[in-house]
This record gives sequence, C-alpha cells and structure tokens, in this order.
Amino acid sequence: MTGEAIREKHAGELALRRLRAGEPFSADETAHFDVAAHAETCAECRGRLKALDDEQRRFEQDISLDRFSAGVARAARAPSRARANKTFERNVLRLMVPTLAVAAAVAIFVGPVGQRQRRNNIKGGDTGIIVRVAAGDGPQRTSSELAPEALSPGERLRIGYKAGDHRYLLSLSIDQRGEVTPLYPESGQSVPVGKAVGSGPRYLPDSVEFTDAGPERLFVILSDTPIDVEAARRAARASFDQARGDVLHMPALALPGEQFQRTFIKP
Repeated sequence: MTGEAIREKHAGELALRRLRAGEPFSADETAHFDVAAHAETCAECRGRLKALDDEQRRFEQDISLDRFSAGVARAARAPSRARANKTFERNVLRLMVPTLAVAAAVAIFVGPVGQRQRRNNIKGGDTGIIVRVAAGDGPQRTSSELAPEALSPGERLRIGYKAGDHRYLLSLSIDQRGEVTPLYPESGQSVPVGKAVGSGPRYLPDSVEFTDAGPERLFVILSDTPIDVEAARRAARASFDQARGDVLHMPALALPGEQFQRTFIKP
C-alpha cells in the first residue's frame, strides 16, 4: 500500500444508523471496521450522519413526538380486539390527519413476470415507503431497510409512502406461522391514494402494533389498478409456502405494482 493509495471503504447505512442511535458495536465488529473512528475522519460519512439527523427533524415536523406518543398511549389504553385463530393483534389509532391522507402515508428483488419487490426509505425518489417506530414514552426512529428491525414491548409503527404515478395502496403483514393480516384496508380493495400534496411522504392514518413473539413481515403495494384484499392475502400465503415458512426470505408476491417490505422481530 503506497502513500498514493486511497482507501475507498465507508460505513454502511445500517452501521451509521446504529452509531447515531448509540447502539454499541462488538469487539469483533470494531476490530474489523471501527465505524465511530471512521466517521470522525471521513467527511462523506459525517455528511451521511447529518442527513439521518435531517430526516429525523423532517419527520418530527410532520408528526410531532408528543402527537405520536399521545396516540400510542391512547391506543394502549383501548381494549384490543382478539382475532380468532390468530397470533397477531392490531390496535388502531385514528390520528388527526387531512382527509386526503385518509383516502390514501437497498436491494431490488426480481419476482414473477415483472413484479418488483423493493426496500426504499424515500430518499428523494418518486416512490417508496418509510416506517417510523415509537413507544408512548420513547423517541421515534426509522425502521431499518437493510436488516430486521427489533421491536421493544409497546412499540408501534406508522407507515409513510410516496406513490409516484401509482394510484392505489394496499398493506398487509404475515407472521412466522403464516397468518396474514390485512392492515390497510382490512377488507375490500386497495385504496386510492389521491393526488400528492407537496414533495414529502404521506402517512397512513393508523398506527399499528404487532404482538406475539417472532418475525413479522410487512408489505406495502403501490399499484395502478385496485387489488382485492383477499387476493393479496392468498398471494402472501403462497409466497410464505414457497419460502417453506421462512418469513425472512419470502419471494415477491404475485401481484401487480411495486412492492416494498420491512421485517420486524417482535419481543
């Protein structure tokens, strides 16, 4: 290695998010690559850390911590609705959002016949999702798009989206037992997203809590035509069966449109 050689290695996005959140790195990790030390001397990685700070501030301008946390606290006090033969439970909070939003808020995997399943954290693109996590008395964070996001007891999710040219949205989740739960809408067909207002993401009007332990995979599907919820449920189950019950490695659902996903590990 000569003095003219330039080291090109930079910290990955997940590592920077862990650093920003104050999550400790193991001795093996720091021996391989010390993210904190690198970020102190690397202008590019310092800039990326600043971008994560800016992302947090923008979100909290749209949905304040008090508003998110108060909603979580109200939902936690409300009685939950048991679903027969299910290990998933959903408590819904109706937040004060514009009617337009109610009508609607990194790897690429190639699926069957032109289907695309993507993980996208909305960094200026026309389409994508962002999933925010918060508890009643804790800070907000953006869920990881690169690895399963570990949830703590009582934490809930808000789903944001940018639909681009797509006209409809549908969201569902599936757990390690293959139980599929439609999230938005719960029945019927995918909802029209309406005309975008501004350049930022819009957030769905519900916050969602996953219960029972183990992995849960979230899908958000943006499409040009409405999709039947029951057809989406069957497609999710078929993907689960194709993966032999491995929620972490399910192929894209056999549905039209762009598919975005996040995976969560429930406590």
